[in-house]
Parts: sequence; structure tokens; C-alpha cells
Amino acid sequence: MEKYAKVIVRSNTFHTDNLFTYKIPEFLKNQIYVGHRVLVPFGKGNKPTEAFVFKISDTLEEDMKLKEVVDVLDEEPIFKLEDLELVNWMKNRYLCTYIDCINLIYPKGYKVNNYKVVSLSDEVLNLNENEFTDLLSSLDDIQKYIISKINISKGKLKTEKLKKIPNINYILDKMSKKNIINLKWEYKNHKNEKNLCYISLSIEADEVDDYLKKNKINLGAKQKEIVNFLKNNDRVEINDLIDILKVSKQSILSLQNKNLIDIKLEDYYRNPENAYTLEQKEIYLNEEQKNACNKVISEMFDQNKKPYMLHGVTGSGKTEVYMEIIDYALSQGLDSIVLVPEIALTPQTITRFKNRFGDIVGVFHSQLSEGQKHDVYKAIKSGNIRILIGARSALFAPFNSLGVIIIDEFHETSYKSEKNPKFSAIEVAKFIANKNNISLVLGSATPSIDEYYKAKNGEYNLIEIKQRANKNPLPKIEVVDMKEELNKGNKSIFSFKLQDEIKQAIKNNNQVILFLNRRGYASFVSCRSCGYVFQCENCDISLTYHKGKNIGRCHYCGYEREIPKECPECSSIYVKPFGVGTQKIEEELKVIFPELKVLRMDKDTTSKKGSLEEILNKFKNKEADILIGTQMLSKGLDFDNVTLVGILSADMILNFPDFKSFETTFQLITQVSGRAGRSDKEGKVVLQTYDTDHYSIRRAINYDFEGFYEDEIKIRKAFGYAPFNNMISVVVSGENENLVKKNIQNMYDSIIYLLKGRGITDFEFILGPNPCSISKINQNYRWQILFKDDNIEINLLKGIIKYICITKRDVVFSKEINISIDINPNSVL
Repeated sequence: MEKYAKVIVRSNTFHTDNLFTYKIPEFLKNQIYVGHRVLVPFGKGNKPTEAFVFKISDTLEEDMKLKEVVDVLDEEPIFKLEDLELVNWMKNRYLCTYIDCINLIYPKGYKVNNYKVVSLSDEVLNLNENEFTDLLSSLDDIQKYIISKINISKGKLKTEKLKKIPNINYILDKMSKKNIINLKWEYKNHKNEKNLCYISLSIEADEVDDYLKKNKINLGAKQKEIVNFLKNNDRVEINDLIDILKVSKQSILSLQNKNLIDIKLEDYYRNPENAYTLEQKEIYLNEEQKNACNKVISEMFDQNKKPYMLHGVTGSGKTEVYMEIIDYALSQGLDSIVLVPEIALTPQTITRFKNRFGDIVGVFHSQLSEGQKHDVYKAIKSGNIRILIGARSALFAPFNSLGVIIIDEFHETSYKSEKNPKFSAIEVAKFIANKNNISLVLGSATPSIDEYYKAKNGEYNLIEIKQRANKNPLPKIEVVDMKEELNKGNKSIFSFKLQDEIKQAIKNNNQVILFLNRRGYASFVSCRSCGYVFQCENCDISLTYHKGKNIGRCHYCGYEREIPKECPECSSIYVKPFGVGTQKIEEELKVIFPELKVLRMDKDTTSKKGSLEEILNKFKNKEADILIGTQMLSKGLDFDNVTLVGILSADMILNFPDFKSFETTFQLITQVSGRAGRSDKEGKVVLQTYDTDHYSIRRAINYDFEGFYEDEIKIRKAFGYAPFNNMISVVVSGENENLVKKNIQNMYDSIIYLLKGRGITDFEFILGPNPCSISKINQNYRWQILFKDDNIEINLLKGIIKYICITKRDVVFSKEINISIDINPNSVL
């Protein structure tokens, strides 16, 4: 019986984004299963291309001529059936390609290298010397050169080595048709693995001398050294042996030929370093924590259970609850995934988990090398890692018996991907948990409004922890009106109140955290004479000033330029940085408190490998008095001696042109405040703002989440924002602004035409087309249309957008245009 494989080919274009059918040859019939990686001939040139088997069938829907699968690339399928179900669901949910989704679960470090080789044909190889000479005389100089290169390369040559020859493909094709050469595709299946080579004696140490006598074997001086060393050491790594004894590989191999030693290759696990250390403490759960654990543990094997929302105040000991749940899961043979929103949180979290669970804890995030990622993948597959901590990509780890997924600080925007596929880790986790009966726990002190609304409406089991684990009160938040500070003649970034509190905290031998949501020295550089602002050449945005190098840097595309002393417009010398950044705070702080040691934690200071752990270790060990930072500081970090937190500008996010800005403000104030008074010492927060009456600030001061939720949900309902409506953003971009405008208008007209065909005449749910708030990024002009599913069914809306933007892309859009589709975007900038 014939067998056919339906595959997705590794090609990231919308044209090839569907299932292709290939015949499975006889010799592979019992080797290929759903989920396997295979090699198939693809396109006109039949290039061997990696593909993934989604279905296998015995029948064809229609009679057609089929190509055959070339080879299977792995012994076992790399994807489970559930993986392929997830790929299909994500593709439809986020309007992206199969390959976009496959890339998320594809093992890191795997690669297929394709290359074309040229060799002499059998006909030429069978020629005698005279016939071969006659053939050469009939060829031109380039063809003779190609044949000589093939002979020098032992009969086979990669065609890329001939690419400098003009029209090489045409020449090779001509020679192939005359049957002078063969052209053939070959491939190499590469896995980024590291092995260590270990050497040991092949016989017992006390039997070596008898063996040498019996077999009349004489050893050289270096060989005797190796044997004597191995008599006293069970085994040794080959490079260590060469270093210690200064012997050659030849001496080692000759001992193997004499059957005296065994050489064995073993996998080497490239363990990511975690330089952060924490003292292990004995923890006893309080009643609220125990109740939270028991709720999840008691229902772990129940069918159709709801996800859990753990709403616990900052410092309530949510991590201890997570560890207790994971401990129980382990005792039942189940594995766990813990997602954290920032790599900045992983050092502390990993250390706490490793202190309790040891080496079965693994880590996975974007700063690992490809080799380290590959080794984590293998260690999970083999069962050596049972608990994985990481950013959102850790959600796709290949566990065989996953029982628990925990998403810590689940309100964070980093759980939504900004690259294709633009998936929400929370939505994907819900899908995985529902399909596989897994316990899903979402934890936060400040749940997102969308998810809390769902919890209030019964979609989650809501578990609340209202007290800090140490029973201490939450830090008192004092508001300073910065308008009044100006009236008092204080033009500093630091209010008099904050300066006094810093002095007091340091006097009491405590530490201080200062928070500002902007890195760099200042927001922008401007000429006070003519108002000229230094802009990015590629984006519609001002450059952020970085004082150390005297440069303006674009935080969108990375463009940099040196800031001149004179204005390029009016030649005035009144060029000055405006606004505040973390660098400027550090500088001003050192003027006010020259004796204090200050550390800064932002993307600029933590970009080097190991620098983040170094900063955290220094601060924990009291090598600094003050830690300044951006939102990296706002969550999860736990320092015993921090009693004061200063929030330098609460208005910065409040005035952002985005419907979630009030929610973000409330969350940041609450989270940053929660860094104070986490041990036995009481904490205090000084919050500086120009808008003391805004409801998000008033509610945050009193840690009144319920009150903030009630205020915010009314506004969301009135304006039809999430959770009451879904939103779809389509951004059209390109280097030619007129072309971008023309294309987005074509898209709008096409969508209106299709909607009218469905009898829809009210188009108020469509906002745009308009330029994006940031209308140009990296030389690309950006226009946007926003859709709300207000009085229109979301699946109909998605179907029409998919049809216009994906299926009919070539008809509606120009080739030079980029299209980005985002379902329920974090931001509409």
C-alpha cells in the first residue's frame, strides 16, 4: 500500500504556507511518523529542503504526480501530536504562518545545510586517456578549469566554490546536458552538540603488567606514563591528559590499538552560569499561603479545572507558594515551567529554586548561546531537567509529563510577543493547560484589568493573599507635588522630602532604590535659541542623550550621532539636554551625596554577559547604598536592607498616548513600592508627581487595587476597550511614504467592499487609516488601521483581514510593503 506525507516546508513566505503532499518511498515507509523532520525536494530545482510531517495517509484526494521524500532526519519525531495541534491553533489565532509557529517549538541548535555538488559523469570517468584528451580539446577554457577543479577536489566539488565565474549556473547546466558532469544536491544535518572524550584502562590496573608480558607488548616512555596515570585514575578527559602529561594524541591512539585503553565520547552539558548567590533560609508558610497551595494541589488531577489567579500583595510570598506546588507536582512525577517576565528576574529566582530543588532546575532565555539552548532542550528530553525557569519562550519546552505552568507577574507586557507570531504567553498557556489537563497558576500583586475581569466572571479560580509573609504593613507611600517644589525654588530632580529620607535611610545603615522609567542621560537634546530638536535620521523620534560618550541614541533602531556644541540650524551654542534619564539621576545624586556609593541598573549597564548578576550581588552585599534603575527594578527583586524607594516621576507613563497608560502607572507604583520593607525593617516610599489627583495615583497610594479596577473598568466599558472588545491592529510600512498610503487605502477599500457584500454598512468599528503615533521607525513609514469587534463577530473580522492581508496579499499590496497584524496589541503606538 502506498503512503503519503503531508508536510510543511521550511520556507517563511505566505506562498508556501500550506501542506504539500509527498510520496513516502518504500525504504522509509516504516520510519516516518507524524512529527518527524524530513528532507523533501522543493521548487523547480528540487532543492532538498527541511519539512515537517503533519499528516500521513494511505489515499490521495486527487490523482497527481508526486515527488518523493528524500530522507528522514531524526530517529524519533521531534514534535508530539499536541505540538502540531498548538501550531495549528496559533496559526489561526494570530494570523501568521506555520513556520512562524514551528520556530517557537523547534529545537535550538538543529540545522540542515543544503549545497549543490558537481562531479564528473560516469560517461567521462569511463573514458580512456586518449578519449579524455579529445574531450578536453573540445571544451573552452572555463569548462577545462571546472574539470580540473573537480579532479583536484577528489572528484566532487561544491558549486559555491565556482560562484566567481560569470554565468556559472548556465555553464554547468550546459555541461550537464552534454553529460560531461553530474549536478546533485547534498545536505548535512547539523546538531549543535558538544562531546567530551574520556579515556580509561580497558583492563583492571593489577592485570596490566601480565597482559603486556603475555602479548609481548613494549611500551614507549610516554605510553608508560599514560598507563601508570590511568592505573591511579579511573578515567580522564583527553585534553586534560595531554595537558598534564604533555603527551601526543598519537601515543594515546597507539594504546587504543594495543587494546589497553577505551576511548568514550560523552555528551557535555553547557550549563548557563548563575553568579548570583543567596543564603538558604528555612521558610514556614502562613495560613493564607497554605490555603493557596492546598487549593491548587487538591485539584491537580481533576479534569476540566479552571486556571488559578493568585492575587497576592507585594511581599506576600508568592514564590514560596509556587515552590510548594512544584514540590507536590514533583512527588507525583510531574514537571513544571515557571515563566518570569524579565531576564533581570531570573538570577534571584533561579538561585531560590536551585537552593531548594538542586540541579533539576534549568533556565531558558534569549541571552543563552545556541549551544546552551540546545543542551537545555536535550536535558529536558532526557528527564535531567524537571523544573524550567525562563522568559515566554520557555513555555514551548519539550516536557513529556508537564503538570504545572506558573506565570509570575503575569500582568507584564513582555508576555506578549512583539515579533511574529505575536502571541500572548497567557493565551498559549491556557490552550496547553486545557488540552493536557495541566495546572496553570497566574500570579501578580497587580493583575491586568483584562484578566481580573475574567476572574471576576468565573473564568479563573481567584486565590487572594492579603497580608505580607512577614506580617509587616505595606510601605507607606508619601506623595510629593513637584509643582510646589518648583515654587519653593527646588529645580532638582530630587524633592527636599526625598533628600531628607535618603539621608535618614543611609544614617540607619539601610539601602535605597530609586526608580525612573527611562534610561540614558536625558529625554532629548534641543537648542534653546531656535527650538531645534536632534532627531533620529531613521525614525520619527527624538534622540535620547547619553552623556558618557556625548551621543544621542535612538532607542528604536540604534542610530547614534555625536551631539555638537553648536546648533546645526542657527549656530547657537545654547544646545542643552532636556528631561531626565537614569544617567542624569546618577550624576545629580553624586553631587548631592558625594560620599554615597551608587549603582545603576538599566539596559545600558546590563547588556554585557554577567553584568546583571554582578550589580545584584554588589547591592545585596551592601557594596552600594543606592540602586538606580528602570522597570527592571519594579518586580521580583528582594533585598533585606532596602527601606526606602523613591519613584522620581510617576507622570512619565501616565501621559503616554495609550489606553493602558493608567493601568501601567498603577502597576508600576505598586510594584516598585513593594521593593521596600521586605524583611523585618519597615519600608517607606516617596512618590514624586505633577498630577497628585489622578485616580490611578490616588488608588496606588492606598494599595487599593479593587478601587482602581472599578474606576478603570467603567472607562474601558464606556470607550469599548479590552476586556469588552477585541482589537486588531494592522500596520502597513515601507520606505516610500506615498506607496504606504496607497497600499493601506487599497486594504481599507477591499475590506469595506467585502463587508458591504455581507450586508454591513456601519463601519464605526474601523479606526483609520492613520499614521502611527510613531510614524517612522528605521527608515520605514508606518500607517495603521485599528479594528474593534464592536457589532461585528471577531472570527468574521479575522477571516476578512486574513483573506485581504495573507491570501490575496499579492493582489492588494505591493512587494516592497511590510504588513504586521497584531491581535489585542499591548500598545497602539
